Amino acid sequence: MSSAPFVVAMLASLLTASSARETQETRPSTPSIPPIAPTFPPAGDATTQKPEYRQKSYEAKFVTTAPTLDGKLDDAAWASAPWSDDFVDIQGPKLPKPRYRTRAKMLWDDTYLYIAAELSDPHVWGTLTKHDEIVFHDNDFEVFIDPDGDTREYYELEVNALTTIFDLFLYRRYKEDGPAEHGWNAKGLKTFVAINGTLNDPTDTDIGWTLEWAVPWSAFTPPAWDKPGFGEKARAAKAPAVGDEWRLNFSRVQWRHNWEGKTAPKPIVKPINDSFDQKPPTPDADAKPAYEKTKGKPEDNWVWTPQWQIDMHDPRWWGRVKFTKS
Repeated sequence: MSSAPFVVAMLASLLTASSARETQETRPSTPSIPPIAPTFPPAGDATTQKPEYRQKSYEAKFVTTAPTLDGKLDDAAWASAPWSDDFVDIQGPKLPKPRYRTRAKMLWDDTYLYIAAELSDPHVWGTLTKHDEIVFHDNDFEVFIDPDGDTREYYELEVNALTTIFDLFLYRRYKEDGPAEHGWNAKGLKTFVAINGTLNDPTDTDIGWTLEWAVPWSAFTPPAWDKPGFGEKARAAKAPAVGDEWRLNFSRVQWRHNWEGKTAPKPIVKPINDSFDQKPPTPDADAKPAYEKTKGKPEDNWVWTPQWQIDMHDPRWWGRVKFTKS
């Protein structure tokens, strides 16, 4: 049998391989892009406490019937939403466990982000009543929201038991010189608080207070800003799409006070006829017990997912809320 066909086949194979090598050498290759995974710990400044676990996450369910907004959390819509984990110290679980339980849950629809919170507290009190007062000077509940997750340009809402709101927008974190825009308002925000007990009365023991927020997606409209790279402005206050994830964290500020761990005696006002000198009691003698912060004691900061430092303004450590629709 002639070997000519075999030689021809071999030459063709060699020419094909050579051509393939030349193509690979002369044409630039297109590298495959691996999926982006969150790093742990995130790059950046070191934290006071060594992080022990990744940031927490929560799936917010879409609802077709909105919650009844009255602060009580007892309607069917909220029953379908899971509670978050109980809050821990802002620096992590190595710090003392919070004295009182705090937890939250979320829902959403085409118009609003709904936030509910439950704050156990045997003494519910508040003093600040004007919008944009520094609400964390009272006991309060707070949420921090970074919609596009770039750790810059984020929103903060704070509320006390009197439903007083402090809302602000931050272009970047305080460590990067802010600035904070205190003039920004969450337009259309709905706030409801229900107190299980009595407000500002240290003579009894309360159970705590519950909160409902309905934050319209349109409220996530930043102030005018003409700097380059301003991603939140480009987002145009849109509602999230199903499957989107936002960075978010909750915080509770709690102050120690003069009736911590005890109950004030109820004031006894004697009838004037019981006084031998027939003089009414002085204002001081008739004063009702009141709450006063313990001097020299800093506030406690309890959060959903730890910051590993006493600094809420570090979005790297906020958790993630994923918007789902079953």
